[in-house]
Amino acid sequence: MHLHDKSLAVLPLALSLVLPALAAADGSFLDDSSFRLTNRNFYFNQGYRNGDFALNPHNGERQSRRTEWGHGIIADFQSGYTDGTLGFGVDLLGLVGLKLDGGNGRVGNGVGVPGIVSRAGENFDGEPKDEYGKLGGALKLRLFDDTEVRYGDVRPTSPVLHASDIRLLPQTLRGLVFDNRSLPGLHLQGGKLESSSDRNASSHRGDLGTVYAGRFKEADDVLYLGGDYRFNDQLSFKLHTSKLDDIWTQSFFRVDFSQPLAEGLSLNTGLNWYRTRDTGKALVGEIDNDSWSARLGLKAGAHAVTLAYTRIDGDTPFDYVWNTYDLELDSASQVSDFNNPNERSWQLRYDYDFAALGAPGLSLTARYVRGSDIDGRNAGPAYGYFTGIEDGKHWERNLWLSYVLQDGPAKGLSFNLLQATHRVGGDHTAEANVDELRFIVQYPLQVF
Repeated sequence: MHLHDKSLAVLPLALSLVLPALAAADGSFLDDSSFRLTNRNFYFNQGYRNGDFALNPHNGERQSRRTEWGHGIIADFQSGYTDGTLGFGVDLLGLVGLKLDGGNGRVGNGVGVPGIVSRAGENFDGEPKDEYGKLGGALKLRLFDDTEVRYGDVRPTSPVLHASDIRLLPQTLRGLVFDNRSLPGLHLQGGKLESSSDRNASSHRGDLGTVYAGRFKEADDVLYLGGDYRFNDQLSFKLHTSKLDDIWTQSFFRVDFSQPLAEGLSLNTGLNWYRTRDTGKALVGEIDNDSWSARLGLKAGAHAVTLAYTRIDGDTPFDYVWNTYDLELDSASQVSDFNNPNERSWQLRYDYDFAALGAPGLSLTARYVRGSDIDGRNAGPAYGYFTGIEDGKHWERNLWLSYVLQDGPAKGLSFNLLQATHRVGGDHTAEANVDELRFIVQYPLQVF
């Protein structure tokens, strides 16, 4: 549903007034209902270095800097279920994005091009919008208290299909999904999605596609199925697979293991592996890609150090479904995914929990990632921007500071400061030299 501009600001207010009244009514359908109203304030700044630049999506002019500031309102109502072996319910989602700062020469498009402010037009290449939003909903069914089925606007969380929530507003996809927890330690999920609603879109009928090759009207749906299994407190597994219509089949395996060594000291290790092969009409061309990462970490009290290695074996980049995120490769970072064709990358990461100094909720992360051996000469037309690269290199440094209020009337209020420096070398032209800063303040209010 497209919302007219004048109705955007009143949507969360209307929901916050009506839904508490419904929740107070009698009936099993409402007994377990919940309503969360999240306010998210997001500042996004990118400064290009060494002569690099971005292109204005509206007029094609060069941009040496992107500076955007927006406020997002996420109204999320989830009902309980009617009584009985077969229960019915409904989920409703209202999203509003407000531009606080960012003119035509300073913003991206908030979708495929990094940024948070949406632009007008079907391809998000018009003038920046002052406000935008949408309503979504899903019908749901519960069977035997351990299986849920939803149809409508949903947010799947599979490693091969994970709805993105890394900008001002979350992405949704439309289709049928299920979730099952009938066996102890085992979480099964799957579904069939037929369209995507981008993070800054007002429509629910966006085409599917891939992050690095674009959207395709011919890709009718994406199917996915998988499970997570926790064997015990030390060992867990994930196994998932998906099929993006006429583009690829993609499978994923993960194992995590933690071994206590002494009081306050533990060893953590794990392996992630994706296998991607073209299928059907192969709309983005031939794909024969195996991408994996391995990590080894040591946690000592408030300190944690992790060393990770990621490898992309294939002439195409490791790619994933359009506008989704949370890919489970260890080197994926703030600016770069470190997933270029044939790339090898190393990561060193340090985490500190300030609870040890009497400041619970405050944490620091410092990361350094270096990638090399990028070779995209055989990437194919869909990934043509890689074909001029024979020996590409790059590195990225991240400094993240996060604080979440632990108690009091503003419990859950969070502050996240994310800084990144990314530099390219060799003949790597597919990415840019950029300094990036994000500052996010978020307050999730549990109304009921």
